[in-house]
Amino acid sequence: MDQDTTKLEGEVKAAVESDPASIAERVRGITLSALSEGRLDGEGIRQVMGAVLKGAQQGVARPGEQSRAALEEAVRGLDEALAAAAQATQLAIQEAAGRTSEFSREGLKTRADELAGLESRFLDTLTEAARSATGHVQETLRDLAAHSRASGTAVGGRVQSAASQLARALADAAQDQFEAGARTVRNEAGLLAGLAAGMLRGIADSLQPASGRRDERGTPPSDRS
Repeated sequence: MDQDTTKLEGEVKAAVESDPASIAERVRGITLSALSEGRLDGEGIRQVMGAVLKGAQQGVARPGEQSRAALEEAVRGLDEALAAAAQATQLAIQEAAGRTSEFSREGLKTRADELAGLESRFLDTLTEAARSATGHVQETLRDLAAHSRASGTAVGGRVQSAASQLARALADAAQDQFEAGARTVRNEAGLLAGLAAGMLRGIADSLQPASGRRDERGTPPSDRS
């Protein structure tokens, strides 16, 4: 998933500098749009997480309680978007498990394992962002990473709830392939990532209030000239 990370950083920066009450929602919308643009895979998610956190840091250049709260809201928005991405990946795996002529049990398990590690990647990215930051931003990100590890995250809760359902889906897929001797396509990883991105677009639409649908990466139509 090739992302225009500079543009993404700028959009997040602008969101963090906007109305404090809307920061989390706007960052969530921006992140969902970026994640759903191409293949929803591990590398694409990593790029988006890094760009979102970088943009958020750029939006809180001045120290103070307001900046700390804005950064906290931005991270919350990112966490909620990742939870939606986890849900989309779960749904994609479950659908693919019923299409055993296209997807192998091994390929699905690889993706399920990747999903299981999504919370850890989020926390590691947050920790790395704190390590490379300075001053009040570093302190805030470090506190957020520690709090998230201790208290859990939205994405972690979604991943945990998906685990048992995916285990059943993978078991059924293995049995179906054993009985049918199914052959799989060569690019199943790409197909599955594309399927997950499509699922995420539907989830993103459902999360937006009808009066405030975003026409481009989380920007309400009323904000566009």
